[in-house]
Amino acid sequence: MVTTLRLGRVGGLRVTVAVTRSLDQSPHDVYLIDLDLALPDDGGPGGARFDEVPWLADLEPVLAASDALPEWVVDVTRSHRSDGGGGRAQIAVLLARGSDPAAPWPEPDLTGPVRAAFTRMVAHAAPSAPVVALPHGAALAAARAAVAELFRDVDSGLLSLTDEEHHAAEGSWSLGWALPGVARFRVQVGLVRASPTSVHVRRMPVAEVVDSVGT
Repeated sequence: MVTTLRLGRVGGLRVTVAVTRSLDQSPHDVYLIDLDLALPDDGGPGGARFDEVPWLADLEPVLAASDALPEWVVDVTRSHRSDGGGGRAQIAVLLARGSDPAAPWPEPDLTGPVRAAFTRMVAHAAPSAPVVALPHGAALAAARAAVAELFRDVDSGLLSLTDEEHHAAEGSWSLGWALPGVARFRVQVGLVRASPTSVHVRRMPVAEVVDSVGT
């Protein structure tokens, strides 16, 4: 039986992929992308019954890219609105690669496979306006907001920018952030060229930080 409360259009999707050594540990890498799902009247995929299967299929190759099949958790949530506005859906995937806790840093990098998966998702989403790379200030704000959203044990307002690099050809920014003695992050803003606000946040081992900004 389909009830009224289960009906509603979904106009946007957030996808996060978090990578950790084991399911009971905090992630060291988190990837995030927000997608516009134009509503059916606009010829988009945001129908009355949100279907996560095509989006999970886009992520499936990320499992194959691991050295061994990881443990995983998938969480799918969505909101519907009765006023005709587009609801929101979220797919969160946690991958535990089963690495030895004593294994040396860095962890194997899944950025390539995740970027490819996100690129496929962009192709399935609603056509967007011409892509414009984020300016410096917007990139800094996006990076800080991503850390605040994805690593809530750290007060992102206390983070200091330690280094930055603008990759103009790719339309991305690489930004280092640190709270000395507490946390250190490497944030890529513009992980997928067609999505300037897509991000990859890697939590780095805490170490002495040298501020190179402006030097």
